Amino acid sequence: MGKKILDSKALYVVLSVLLTVAIWCYVTSTDGTPRNETISNVPVTFSGLDILEDRNLMIANMDLTTNVSVRATPAVLARLSDKTLQANVNVSNISDAGTHTINYTVDLPSDVSPNQVQFVSGASGNVVTLEVARYLRREIPLKGSFQGKAADGYLAGTEDDFLFSPSTVWVSGRMEYVNQVAEARVTITGEGLTDPVSDEFTFELIGASGDVLEDLDVTCDVEKVYANFPVWAMAEIPLKVNLVAGGGLGVDDVDCVLSADSIMVAGSRDEVTALTKEGSINLATIDLASVRDGDELTFPVPLTDELKNLSGLTDIRVTITVKKHVVSQTFSATRIQYIHNPEGWNVDIVTKEVAVEIRGSQKLMDELTAENIRIVADLQNITQAAGQYTVPVNVRLDSEGSNAEIGAMNSNYSIVVTLTPA
Repeated sequence: MGKKILDSKALYVVLSVLLTVAIWCYVTSTDGTPRNETISNVPVTFSGLDILEDRNLMIANMDLTTNVSVRATPAVLARLSDKTLQANVNVSNISDAGTHTINYTVDLPSDVSPNQVQFVSGASGNVVTLEVARYLRREIPLKGSFQGKAADGYLAGTEDDFLFSPSTVWVSGRMEYVNQVAEARVTITGEGLTDPVSDEFTFELIGASGDVLEDLDVTCDVEKVYANFPVWAMAEIPLKVNLVAGGGLGVDDVDCVLSADSIMVAGSRDEVTALTKEGSINLATIDLASVRDGDELTFPVPLTDELKNLSGLTDIRVTITVKKHVVSQTFSATRIQYIHNPEGWNVDIVTKEVAVEIRGSQKLMDELTAENIRIVADLQNITQAAGQYTVPVNVRLDSEGSNAEIGAMNSNYSIVVTLTPA
């Protein structure tokens, strides 16, 4: 049976016809006969966009494609597609917003010459329709939002404590879209934070209502910004004053009451740890020779720039109560001396008498006379030039009792001396 089929003349005739048709199709498809073909979805490119931008205009439908009709030989057509062709539109002559219909030219691939292709125009010609909109480029402020939580004993900063680099974002696009943007917001999260947060972050565009502007068709000059957000360590630090005996009063003879015993501070972990190790903040050193019973002294709280005063108490009031019974008396001291006489100069003491207030116990004060009081001027740092000078002096007592039992009530005494060449 199989042999009869192979010997059949009819089969050979059919095969011959099919082969002839195939050969004819191949020959007609590869010969030089031109034919028309439409290439779809050819991308549109633009020239003159910088000129358009200078006029505060922009192309709203940048993702344009078009259909290009050509006539060429099959061999040339095989090299033309939406991947090898580009339709170019020059927009430099557009001067206003709105809809514009503009001719385009077609860029051919490098292996196809213009004389190999004929472009077939449609009913309206080789044109594309452009939507031209008003263009705007604005500088938008960056703001931060902390949505995390600091660890116990630590304090996260506020929105005002965010630092950004760059500090602003430039947003560009259609004017009506760009004008919707009020700010660019960086959001930082995290739980149990103990260290400052420093990293690159993406940001969201926020409208005037405070809502995120989703899928807004605008362009930003950066995709990420560097943000720094502080997280501080906290500690409660005691306050104190140092007392120096003088004027008939010892350290145990007075009570000092502070308007606040401590303040809460925040800062870097190292700064807070160092301050905690010191044990307290010393407001001032008080010379007891300069105070009286009931005095109220005010001192600022000394903190470095790296520390924050969370309590907000910038000044502390110190009330002095003298527990010891003391009396005071003013003496006219005439024993005036000087030390460290400058070499090559004569010194003449102009001041002949200094009124000095002395305080101490009644018994010691009864034994004190003006002859026991010496006024001593130190001339070591005096300007060595002829003339008169006011020089501070120390008050010294040649009497019984220590400085804590009896002494001058202040150290703001001075005398006048005259220098002349020796």
